[in-house]
Amino acid sequence: MNRIIVISGLSLVIALGIACSPRKAATPAFDPAMMSKEVALQQYTSAQIAEGEALNNAKCGTCHKLYAAGQFAAPRWHQVLNRMLPKAKTTEEEGKLIRAYIIANSRTVN
Repeated sequence: MNRIIVISGLSLVIALGIACSPRKAATPAFDPAMMSKEVALQQYTSAQIAEGEALNNAKCGTCHKLYAAGQFAAPRWHQVLNRMLPKAKTTEEEGKLIRAYIIANSRTVN
């Protein structure tokens, strides 16, 4: 009986110690859906941006007319891409490359 009480008490102390210990702050992950033109040009190589262009032509251009990347600024393109990339059935990596190409070539907001 005493053994059960001691084990229960130790379990409670350990559980409280774990629950009340300070947690590491989560490192924010890079979110491509929030990238600016400058970040796209820094984070992606010219080869990756060219690959994004080819994917854009192949995945998006088969269903509709392609708009010039410079037609819209990055915030508007993010809205469009968030809606359209799932419809294009791109992989996560393909979507990132398409987004990098579009945002890197998007209109600059003054």
